[in-house]
Order: sequence, then C-alpha cells, then structure tokens
Amino acid sequence: MKIAYIILAHKYPKQLLRLINRLNTDDVSFFIHIDKKADSQFFHQLVTQLQDLPNVYFLKRYDSAWGSFNIVRATLEGIKLIAEASNDFDHIVNLSGQDYLIKSNEQIQFFFEANKGKEFLEYFPLPCSKWRGGGFRRVEYWHIRWKDEYLCLPEERKFKSPLNSFLYSLLIPVLFKKRKLDKYFPLYGGSQFWCLTGECVKWINDFVKQNRKFVNRFNYTFCTDEIFFQTLILNSPFKDKVVNEHLRYVEWSNINDYHPKILTRKDFEKIKQSKKIFARKFDMTRDEDILNMIDKIILDK
Repeated sequence: MKIAYIILAHKYPKQLLRLINRLNTDDVSFFIHIDKKADSQFFHQLVTQLQDLPNVYFLKRYDSAWGSFNIVRATLEGIKLIAEASNDFDHIVNLSGQDYLIKSNEQIQFFFEANKGKEFLEYFPLPCSKWRGGGFRRVEYWHIRWKDEYLCLPEERKFKSPLNSFLYSLLIPVLFKKRKLDKYFPLYGGSQFWCLTGECVKWINDFVKQNRKFVNRFNYTFCTDEIFFQTLILNSPFKDKVVNEHLRYVEWSNINDYHPKILTRKDFEKIKQSKKIFARKFDMTRDEDILNMIDKIILDK
C-alpha cells in the first residue's frame, strides 16, 4: 500500500519536520509545497534537512494566501507529480503543515487496505445555509486580493465621497459582471482536506490538462479549495465511490470562524478517543505537550 502525502506549509519548519518524520515509512512519499511568501531560511532549512530522503519532493512554489486560488494550484502541482510518477500510489492524502497523525502508520495502512477504492471527501451541495449567499457568492462574484484583503466585485459599496460611490456604482457592474453558473456542472463545497485513490488523482490530472477553461473558471473564486475538488469529483466517474468524510479531528470555537481552534493538551482525551486518522490544527509554539502526548501515548514513539 503506497501512500503519497501532499503537504502545504507556510511556517513552523520544526513542526513540519516532525510531521514528516512521524509519517515516514518505506511505502510513503512526500510532495511538499512551501508558500512563496515564507522566509527563505525556512525553505532552505527544510531542503537541507530533508535532502537525504529520496522520497521527499518539493513542489513549484506559489503565493498561497488564505482563500486564494493558488492553494488549488499548489495542490494540483502535487497531483501532477504524483499522477506522472513512475510509482503507482494507492492513496493520496493532502495535509497542512499543522496537521498531525493520531493513528500509527500501521493503522493508517490497515485503514486504507480495508477501504480500497473509496474516495474520502467531505461534501455538501450548494446552496448551503452555513455559507453566505448559499456559497454561490464565492463563485459568482470576483474576489480580488488587494493589500491582504479581498475585494468582492460587483458587490455594492459606499464611500465617504458621494462622487466615488457614484463612479463605483457606474463602472464596477460593467467591468465586473456577476459570473454565470454552469447549470450542467452542479457545485459542491466542503473541507479542503481529502484522501483520494491513485486512480481518482490520475483522472483529476488528466481532466485539468484537457479542460483549462473549467480550471480557470475558478480563478478569483473565494476559498476555491473548499469548492474545486468537491465539484470536480462529485461530477466525475468516481462520484459513487465518495465517502462523505475527511478523516480529520477538528474543533471549531465558533461555527462562523474561518480557522479551526488550536488543539492543546486539554483536548487530548477527545483526540485519543477519536476514530479519525489525522487531527488539526496544532501549534508547537503555543503547546508542544499535546504532540508529545500523542507520540508517547497514541503512537508509542
């Protein structure tokens, strides 16, 4: 059972190295994307410390700002390398650098052996009540990043200057018309994290190469990583093999939060009792004890 991990990271090199070391076995490979904005020392430190591992590959770097289409681009870079590799991977898992395994490598292997042919992907059809505008707003409007914020166009806006408000209302709806939805390609949303089969990943790679218009349509979509793969797979030959589950233990402080809660030692018992395979989100600079407890008690390291 060969597993490929696509890991997207932008900080905490020590924590990323720890994750890789815990997951590393003879049947595993890593495809790592480091945010282009990350400190150059961070990137070179990783390359230096991992250069002796033949199963570690670094992906083309993108400025993968939160909510941007570049997160999908970075993931597709990993998918491309995996699909075109000489190794035939049975399962592909995408992780962030702040994820951690909460089952042993042997248990992970056993789980995927017992679930051959299944695609693990959280999904729900749009419109969805928990997303503003049912989620269609993310796709219909143009979300343009400007100075660490997103401009949502042609959303109505008011300015202090009546003249600016008038010019905006006059020009923006003409320059940035709401984009039409494809009624023959229903939209789905869900978590950006998934575990897919090698066959599905090869199909995705072939599809995006042959359908650039579909891929480009998701540019300027807000949080594309929570829509792109769900929409693609739930409209694919693999749709009947999808299990609505992302296999991560995650906690949210508030249902409307954009980012999950940072897990600490206080969460250990819940993590220990979970049937999930991975958990997120961890931050060693805030609480390293939780990872030590997982290593010692759950992973027996």
